[in-house]
Amino acid sequence: MEKRQSQAEKLKSLVAGRRPFGKRLLLALLPAFSVSFTVFFFGPLDLICGNRQNVSYSALQVLPSCAVITAAVLTLLLLAASVPGGKVHAFLVSLYTGAALAFYIQGAFLNPDLGTMDGHAVNWPGFSTKMTANLAAWFVVLLIPHLIHYFSNRSWRVFVMILSAALILMQGFSLGIKLYEQAGIDSAASKKYYLSAENMMKTAQKNNIAVFLLDTVSNDDLDAMLEKYPGALDLFHDFTRYDNAGTHYMFTVPSLVDLLTGQEWDAENVHTADYMNGAWSSEEGASFYAKLASEGYERNIYMLLPEAAKDPAVLKDAFSNLKLSDRDYEIDKQAMVKLVKLSFYRYFPLTMKPFFMIYTSDINNLVKLPDAWDNEWELVSRMSDTPFTKGSAENAFYFYYLLGSHLPYRMDERGRLISSDLAPEFNVNYSEMEDQLAGFFYLISEYIRQLKEMDLYEQAGIIILADHGSNRDPKADHQPIYLVKMPGEKHGEMETRSVQITTQDCFRADVLAMAGYEGTQWGVPSNAFPEGDEERWTRAFGKDDRFPALSGSKYNVMREYRYVGDGDLLREKWTSGDYETIPMIDSYY
Repeated sequence: MEKRQSQAEKLKSLVAGRRPFGKRLLLALLPAFSVSFTVFFFGPLDLICGNRQNVSYSALQVLPSCAVITAAVLTLLLLAASVPGGKVHAFLVSLYTGAALAFYIQGAFLNPDLGTMDGHAVNWPGFSTKMTANLAAWFVVLLIPHLIHYFSNRSWRVFVMILSAALILMQGFSLGIKLYEQAGIDSAASKKYYLSAENMMKTAQKNNIAVFLLDTVSNDDLDAMLEKYPGALDLFHDFTRYDNAGTHYMFTVPSLVDLLTGQEWDAENVHTADYMNGAWSSEEGASFYAKLASEGYERNIYMLLPEAAKDPAVLKDAFSNLKLSDRDYEIDKQAMVKLVKLSFYRYFPLTMKPFFMIYTSDINNLVKLPDAWDNEWELVSRMSDTPFTKGSAENAFYFYYLLGSHLPYRMDERGRLISSDLAPEFNVNYSEMEDQLAGFFYLISEYIRQLKEMDLYEQAGIIILADHGSNRDPKADHQPIYLVKMPGEKHGEMETRSVQITTQDCFRADVLAMAGYEGTQWGVPSNAFPEGDEERWTRAFGKDDRFPALSGSKYNVMREYRYVGDGDLLREKWTSGDYETIPMIDSYY
């Protein structure tokens, strides 16, 4: 009986102490607030401020939601640490304090350079030593408050209060400056622009020019798809495939801006924002869309606005579906959860990072309007169950950005999105590259079939291209696909031309040729491009220790590859490192 009483007393000592509830609450307040503030408030908002060029919304729009989540987490942490007393109370307060310090140190000093997180595999086994050291550092930091409590209860109380307050003040001051700067940015009217998806599933009544850009698709990717699915291009017999097309850039930005405006980036002298914004107001860029407008073409584009321009207002004369919002926005709950997960990714130990996988598009639609275009999967989901119908425009130019052979692979060969329940969340490769690519061509085939049913196919112009080829392997195919069907073009099977074109030099000329314009102001159409040798260049981002590092970017130079011939020569130069180095003034990535 005495032994059982002794055990009961020991158990009671874990949750009971002399300190009253009110004092326990006050002692736990700052440590609990420091933890919740770091991960659920400072973390998400700081990520948005630091990556404003990659998202189409402001941190101030997300602030109320972060505040609500932080308050909820704070309440739970406070109750957990304040209701019990004794050793449990002391343990949890110490744990909160140690975790807040560990989060701060991890986020500010211990995260290694993992390269461009574009969905391709990271060599996690190569980080095993760093993971061990990182875990050891976490163990030491978490142990400090417990050791202080063991030796001195008074010193422990002072320590947890002062340290927690210091962490909150440091992060709060930093975030306050960034939010103040954001408020100045948001005071401009450009913050209210968004891309409307109202006419995304519409066709013009007479003349349609449709562009499907499939990210990262090389000719090797296309051939691999055809080997697995030989009939995937059966409906594309009226197209011409240009299997030797080059691209100016090996990343989506600035490749897309150059493609859509004809403006090359002087990366050594012009800042990214100035280039992206200025390209649309340049004579060549602005006149291209003015010419389409003068020919009576509605102009709709569906892509991430930050990849087109830093200031969306510069696009207002180019695209018809750029709208000025005067309505309240909504917060997408699933995207908010992913933003918080991204904050976890930043603050958690290195050992936990392989279990996170989040894409920019997953959180880019966090703030949205009812008719806004959200992300590159929206067209896929709509095309799967919604037919195209004739809209009110007589002529229309549509530009659709799709993921192509870029990770993640979430689609099967029939264009159906595969549920994430089929695999753990950290493994997003639910299907193979060939399946996804076949799925995109299946959906485009459905578009062609519906154009035929509406008697619009023959006069339609269609371009299927990639912004660049594969950039994940030096020995991969770096050239993009480029397939074109001109209005009235007919032949029994797809034709192939191996002329030495560059997509950025032919694209606008092809579009205007489809609109009936003949001229060379915007380049030479691909079907009029002469045979013969043509020197071309491709630029890829790189790092060179001879030049200053750029803040917030892994890259500080561009590597320019010049070649005359086909993609094999480019591949050889890429593999051997035969390039010219161009230092950059700043970088988008």
